[in-house]
Amino acid sequence: MTAGRPLSRRQLVAGASALAMMTGRGASAEAPGRPERIVALDWALAETLVALGVAPLAVAEAPLYAKRVVVPALPPGTADAGLRSWPNLEALRALRPDLVVALEGYGIAPARLETIAPVRALPIYTAARRPLALAREAVTALAGLCGREAAGRRLLAGLDAALAPPIPGQRPVLIVKFADERVVDIYGRGSLFDDVARARGLENAWRGPTNIWGFASAGLEELARHPETRLLVIEPAPARLLHQSAIWQALPQQRAGRVGLLPPAWVFGGVPSAIRFARLLEAA
Repeated sequence: MTAGRPLSRRQLVAGASALAMMTGRGASAEAPGRPERIVALDWALAETLVALGVAPLAVAEAPLYAKRVVVPALPPGTADAGLRSWPNLEALRALRPDLVVALEGYGIAPARLETIAPVRALPIYTAARRPLALAREAVTALAGLCGREAAGRRLLAGLDAALAPPIPGQRPVLIVKFADERVVDIYGRGSLFDDVARARGLENAWRGPTNIWGFASAGLEELARHPETRLLVIEPAPARLLHQSAIWQALPQQRAGRVGLLPPAWVFGGVPSAIRFARLLEAA
């Protein structure tokens, strides 16, 4: 994407071909036989690679990553691999990757990608509903693939440090993100941020059912049914609603000043997003 306008299919393939001819770009070559040209089709895996010191050749929806995941930032020049749910196969083929990493159970079938490069699909959001534990395992798996075992241990130690201090004396919380001006996604069991909040000693007031990603969608009126909670709102949030909506202003949490706006953090992330959210909780 350039100047805010999407590339044509021909431009994307041509650009990918040019990038594929470049040298000195890609993952670490600490050990022979390690994949150096890695495409990440999921942001949780992309952020984990970057945190390990591995520069992905391409990442799905790379321009949007900067707004939703924020940190760790993708290296300059990271190619856009297309949609996370359906990447641009022609562009991927032109990039000639050594490896494609994807989220197990999401998006395009691995068999479609295996005609281009070996595929490693890693589980994080599953029916087991333990994303933080599986995100830890993804760190170990990717570190092993890339010869970054020491970096993997440091990353997991950083997670342990971020989760260690409990946050005392806090009200139960509702962790929400706006789907639109009338609907919020409320994160509970099975979500990464619920795992993080509980590890920090916070009680999540949402005990209703959640989907495999760990959230339930509801209208704003649902928030009013939990009047004693503290709302943790993950941005971006609709500014007009927050400042002008009578429904929002009438929420008991808003009237009592118990709404915390948190900077963007990727709700479907891996260990780096877990660390970011754990730190954001301290300032909420």
